Amino acid sequence: MSGPRGFGRPPVPVHGRERGFTLAEAIFAMAIVAILMTVGVPSFQNISVGRIVRSQVDDLAGSIRLARTEALKRGVPVSICRSANAESATPGCSAGNWADGFIVFVDRDTRGTVDTNDIVIRAQQAYTNSGGITRTGNAAITFLPSGIAPGADGNFMIRPKLPTSSSSYVPNSRRVCVTNTGTTRLIKGEGAC
Repeated sequence: MSGPRGFGRPPVPVHGRERGFTLAEAIFAMAIVAILMTVGVPSFQNISVGRIVRSQVDDLAGSIRLARTEALKRGVPVSICRSANAESATPGCSAGNWADGFIVFVDRDTRGTVDTNDIVIRAQQAYTNSGGITRTGNAAITFLPSGIAPGADGNFMIRPKLPTSSSSYVPNSRRVCVTNTGTTRLIKGEGAC
């Protein structure tokens, strides 16, 4: 006596040809995959690089807006500057590549310098996947309690982490133009403000 239906029965033999891939079918499938990879991988890399640059643009433009808003709200000057040690307990402003980090802080004393009475509002750590962020104009941007930032006119050039010879280098570069009122405008590529 056998157990419940289907159990204890011998497997039913498969009649006819075994199903599977022939060598020709496998080679054809691999050729299609190779073609798709050749077309798809560069497109995916371009999309990925574009997202990274957009994220850096958003962080920077958001920090500029935050500095202006905090100056208006607190009634004191608020600055944004490049900082090589943004994550430390006592960050400071420094010259150089903004991709190394930047800070937004209440700037009560010397403009563009973090002093003992100043409060750090936001610290942006260094970007490990950036091709660089350079600033033209004053090194630091200081918003007065009126929301105006004298001398802020200038721009930031944000570069992708690609070889400069790459055909995607310039199209994925972004310029963030800044005015004395804190308005930011995005330019794709290397166009002027």
